Amino acid sequence: MKQIIEKINIIAAYAVAVSAILIVLITSIDQNCFDKGFYAKEYSALNTAQSLGMTEEDLNRSTNTLLDYLKDKRDDIQVEIQLKGTKVLAFNDREASHMVDVKNLYQFALILRYVCIGVLLISILYLIFQYHSGIYTHISIAYMKTAILFTVFFVMLGIWAYADFNAFWTAFHRLAFRNDLWLLDPSTDLMINLFPSEFFYKLVFRIVGWFAAGFGSLFVVSYIYLRHQLHKVHKELMNHEHS
Repeated sequence: MKQIIEKINIIAAYAVAVSAILIVLITSIDQNCFDKGFYAKEYSALNTAQSLGMTEEDLNRSTNTLLDYLKDKRDDIQVEIQLKGTKVLAFNDREASHMVDVKNLYQFALILRYVCIGVLLISILYLIFQYHSGIYTHISIAYMKTAILFTVFFVMLGIWAYADFNAFWTAFHRLAFRNDLWLLDPSTDLMINLFPSEFFYKLVFRIVGWFAAGFGSLFVVSYIYLRHQLHKVHKELMNHEHS
């Protein structure tokens, strides 16, 4: 029975570690994908409105429509704009269908974050009951071990994305979506022109930067805490030897 409890304790500690990492990752994605300041900056850098024959107002309206749809603040992405002097619907049926898939993916990510928050809290409460004051040591050890594995995985992904972003982005879409609606045509689909590969390249690495900051901060805190505990134990042993 004691061995079973010990295994459950280990699983709970690693559940906290994995949940924390996923929460940081999903939050980084959420915050950056809906940062309108980032969109405005990149549109300016890429000269998006002028190159597409749109006004800044229509460009922002199109973008806000997509973001509001993903946030479930509206039921569709139907919005009229002036494109090269002609009043048209910004997005066609194929783009609308693709956005349904994107919204489902985003909503799944939010649900996963809620689940992770629940798992994290339940696991911490369980470990407090088991270890009382020793909970932070067990969580810190589990987090550092888990973080090392995640670091190897994300570094490999980062190298791939940096070396060949188009291949990385295509692989992501093939994995995330079960259809080919994400294959948009620049000559007919506005969405691919609003968000070219250069835009997503900067967005992905911005997300990576935010994630690395949160992920790394937790690692540093865990490391400092364990060093402090080791120093404390060493000091107690030294005092015991001299007493």
